[in-house]
Amino acid sequence: MKRHAFMIMAHNEFTMLKKLIQYLDDERNDIYLHIDKKTRYVNTAEISSWARRSKLTFVPRMKIYWGTYSIVDCELKMLKAAVQGGYDYYHLISGVDLPLQSMEKLHETFEDENSEFVEYHSNGEYGDEFEDKVKYSYPLLKYVGRGDSKGNGIRNKLVRKLGYYQWKYTEYQRKRGTDRTKRFTGIRIYKGIQWFSITHDFAEYLIAKEPLIKKMFRLSNGPDEFFVPTICMNSEFKDRIKNYAFRQIDWIRGGPYSYTYADHDELVSCDAFFARKVSYNNEPLLVEKILEKIHSGEQDKSHDDGKNADAVETAVPLISVIVPCYNVKDYLSECVESLVLQDLNSYEILLVDDGSTDGTAGIVDDLAGKYPNVRAIHKENGGLSSARNAGLDTARGTYIAFVDSDDLVSGDYLRELYDAAIKYHADIAVCGYEKFDNESGTVTFGEEKVISAHGVLRVLCDIYHPENVLYTVAVNKLYKAEVFRNYRFPCGRIHEDVFSTHRIIGSCDCIAVIPDALYKYRIRSGSITSPEKKQDIRHLDYGDGLFDRLNYMKNMYDHDLEKLMSYGYFRGLYELMVDYSDESFRRYSLSGWFRRRAASVLLTHSGKMYRETRRNFMGILLFPDRMRKRYVETRRREIEAKNA
Repeated sequence: MKRHAFMIMAHNEFTMLKKLIQYLDDERNDIYLHIDKKTRYVNTAEISSWARRSKLTFVPRMKIYWGTYSIVDCELKMLKAAVQGGYDYYHLISGVDLPLQSMEKLHETFEDENSEFVEYHSNGEYGDEFEDKVKYSYPLLKYVGRGDSKGNGIRNKLVRKLGYYQWKYTEYQRKRGTDRTKRFTGIRIYKGIQWFSITHDFAEYLIAKEPLIKKMFRLSNGPDEFFVPTICMNSEFKDRIKNYAFRQIDWIRGGPYSYTYADHDELVSCDAFFARKVSYNNEPLLVEKILEKIHSGEQDKSHDDGKNADAVETAVPLISVIVPCYNVKDYLSECVESLVLQDLNSYEILLVDDGSTDGTAGIVDDLAGKYPNVRAIHKENGGLSSARNAGLDTARGTYIAFVDSDDLVSGDYLRELYDAAIKYHADIAVCGYEKFDNESGTVTFGEEKVISAHGVLRVLCDIYHPENVLYTVAVNKLYKAEVFRNYRFPCGRIHEDVFSTHRIIGSCDCIAVIPDALYKYRIRSGSITSPEKKQDIRHLDYGDGLFDRLNYMKNMYDHDLEKLMSYGYFRGLYELMVDYSDESFRRYSLSGWFRRRAASVLLTHSGKMYRETRRNFMGILLFPDRMRKRYVETRRREIEAKNA
């Protein structure tokens, strides 16, 4: 049995990396992982938990810059770490590579091989004239990179200037006839993709050639595409090369092209082991469907107990519906009636009486006695979060749903959400809701879709996004129970969903969305969103919840989320300033509260803000009353324009 080392170069896209590591997790494999040092937050303990059968080694981190020798340096460091294990094959892959074949097929393919799988071509082949990238020096490439530097800003201006100087220096070298390759007599330059699968012998040979590699390619443009093909084709390993690297990469549609769900059939039918590149953030369904195919094939092969696969038990798992109840004697029976009529058999309803004083406790017991799948839980009053947590502590389901005790659901509520969760391999399924009683209207999604957790977090950063409230509230959803394995709702808050949603979503991979308004949301007078309730000092919980969300985004792998949420937090403070009356501002000394919040966010997040956001926070810090008057006037004009 051959042993394999998989060397992964990762930057962000950590959900994709998680899927990749879990695929590689095999006793025949070990994993060597390098994460770009420019990625600020890396939870090594969590990443280590993704591999249980393979040894996962973190290679010391360094900053990687596109097109520079830093990539080659990183690859050689990974090889040096891996060769200590004496593996039969070393595979270099990207953190955004999507597996396309089963692990069994990969091992079967390499079992009788002793070849080097390195893609290569000569200068001019396929219309690729690349010698200038090696003949000339590119000392400023580290600073120029491949990013778009259009637009205003000091950084963009500097990058454009450095790009100009690099271009001028390249032209100067061309006129002088510079050719750095002449120093390396007898060596022909080859180019190919940087991803490879090589033997132990060649891995050691590459490491031994590091001084030559550095001399040849340290100042080249894209040296990672040259050094392995060039060294291999100019060595005694030349006859062992198979010009194929088992990677599906499309250079015609992109540089490289990012695959989408529309390419599903193409990827399923190809013979490569990995496709690059694939973004789980953008295409979660593509990843889930491909991995489903791989894993189903492995299960078919391992099914050796003589039973027909079609006979495997497919019963719907138990769903626990948690209904917190506090002084809702006029609404609870109607709510439970809508729940017991679900077109599912395998579910339980947990009625959590949170110390009611109006007779609700007796109704809870009556309903539990009337319906066999209803359970009664009684506790001292602790608030909505406390009641939900009590339900979570006793729930037996593999899925969890929350329903408020004065709301209703359609007869196919649980079935539709469960079907969506299964169809899209989702951790959470979400539907729209219909308002009734004191208000009417429907709040829902435009289409059925599957969205990554990253995509939902981006929506949560924008408090005005039409889908924000649909993701924020705890109801209208079906959750995998494991989502709450290490999480409970915060007690003592009136805006508990604003504190909790981002943390729940952040623990997931993807979310299924259906546009049907299956949840019936009763709007009663005196709710926490009513004008009179918005004067309650506890309404400031909303701002604290958004600040918690901002701090959470700071520890996410994607830096843009923090920048987006810093603006979202400002808009939240803006809304609070507008909501509170002049009287409330004086009574609760709110100017000081807003000033303190502005100071906190500037101290902890100033470096990751839009310039305009920073200016607004500075204004609130220095002149809270003046800024509030400006915001109130802005809101007044907005309302007048809307009603005109």
